Amino acid sequence: MTEILDVLGAPMTVMRDAGLFLAEQPIPPGYFVPPHRHADDEEMLYVMEGELTLIDETGESRAAAGSCLHFAAGHLHGFRNDSGGTVMLMVIAKPGVQAAEMFRHFDRAAKSGPLAPPDIAAIAAEYGVSFG
Repeated sequence: MTEILDVLGAPMTVMRDAGLFLAEQPIPPGYFVPPHRHADDEEMLYVMEGELTLIDETGESRAAAGSCLHFAAGHLHGFRNDSGGTVMLMVIAKPGVQAAEMFRHFDRAAKSGPLAPPDIAAIAAEYGVSFG
C-alpha cells in the first residue's frame, strides 16, 4: 500500500515502512533540507534523476543521477536542489520507524498551516533528528 505525504512542500510516496523505510520523492528547485543528524536511523538517498547539492561535515559537493549516498546514524548531512529542475530521489532509512513517523507528523502539521523553522525543529526532535 502506498501513501503520499507532504514533507515540507515536497510530496513523498511511501512504498514501505516496516523494517525498512522506502519512499520516492520529487525535490523541486530551491528545496532545502538543512544539515541534520538522525540518532537511530541510517539513511540512504539514491538520486534517480537530476543533481543535488549535498552538505556534510566536509562542505558541499554535487550528487548526480545514479549517485547513492549513505549516512550512518549520527552523520551530519543535508541537501539542496540548486539545479533549476526537479530531482527524483529514492529515500531509504533503516530501521526507518522514526523517519516514517516524522514524515507523517510533518504531513499532519502541514494540513494545519505553514510551519516555521522552530516548529520543524521541534517535530524533528521528537523523532531523534537534530539540526546543525
